[in-house]
Amino acid sequence: MSRPELALALVGFGHVGQRFLRLLDEVADRLDFDWRLVAIATRRHGCAVDADGIDADRALATMEGRLSLERLDHEPQQRSGIDVVRRVTDVLADEASEGRLVTIETTLLDIEQGEPATAHVRASLEGLAHVVTANKGPVAFGYRDLESLAESVDRFFLFEGAVMDGVPVFNLVRETMPGVVVEAFRGVINSTCNYVLAELERGTPFDDAIAAMQAQGIAEADPSHDVDGWDAAAKTAALANVLLDAVITPHQVERTGIRDVTAADASEAVASGRRIRLVASAARHGRTIEARVEPELLDGRDPLANLTGTENALYLKTDLLGEIGVVQRTGSVAQTAYALLSDVMRISRRFREL
Repeated sequence: MSRPELALALVGFGHVGQRFLRLLDEVADRLDFDWRLVAIATRRHGCAVDADGIDADRALATMEGRLSLERLDHEPQQRSGIDVVRRVTDVLADEASEGRLVTIETTLLDIEQGEPATAHVRASLEGLAHVVTANKGPVAFGYRDLESLAESVDRFFLFEGAVMDGVPVFNLVRETMPGVVVEAFRGVINSTCNYVLAELERGTPFDDAIAAMQAQGIAEADPSHDVDGWDAAAKTAALANVLLDAVITPHQVERTGIRDVTAADASEAVASGRRIRLVASAARHGRTIEARVEPELLDGRDPLANLTGTENALYLKTDLLGEIGVVQRTGSVAQTAYALLSDVMRISRRFREL
């Protein structure tokens, strides 16, 4: 059969969204679908909608020049992300009904309620668009309802980039482990905190380690979500909701960050053959789920203790396969962009299966 053409609407167009758009061009010969960019929504640089297609190179150049994207819109006007989603699903109703409209949601995490990302996902699904997101919020705050909505309209709600960048975690379980029950997990899943703790062992000042992560685009200008454990708590809630069938939010995860860990603490731990790492964990106990994020003093033989730099790892305790570990040696914006691409390619495979 002929290659499907997917209409892509980008809600959020920061580092990840821009890298995703470039990646589509870089791996064009590996794609099993054609695509056109029909919308971009940003908080600071305006929005653009064009059912016939927005020039991707012009869009990237516009962002690099810190100009408004409204210059790319035939009917420019002030719009929010939700306005763009509703307009696109209305204007491209035919593509949506055929399963060829995809919303790519990469807005920033809101740790209070997961909004407006959750609303973006819901409106997209209600408009019959598939959704791919790297935002932890919708999975951490509304996974069960959104997954139920996606199933009811026969659309995908995919989020591989929400945890551990492009390393398959959710797809590993959902696609390759049928019949296996995940009973618990533990891991190091925040790159900034792991880097800071490893640098403290070397005597690097806390603020200098944070600055290095900010320079690489891994930590935000305000790193409080990382160092106070909120990012890890959101990922823990997302993992628990999907893998353990929990219904929790980040606010139900017991949370302690690394702000009070000192270089002396880290050095003392190393001297005793141990290491401090920010560990995220969750386990099922009967009908309840216990989830926590906290700095732990780990034995040097613990695989989590040996993670340095921006390395992450997640270990799953299962009923049939025992313990399974996934290790990410490096993390970057490019890998998160790949997670988006892999989810879009999963959507495109549906057309070959029809």
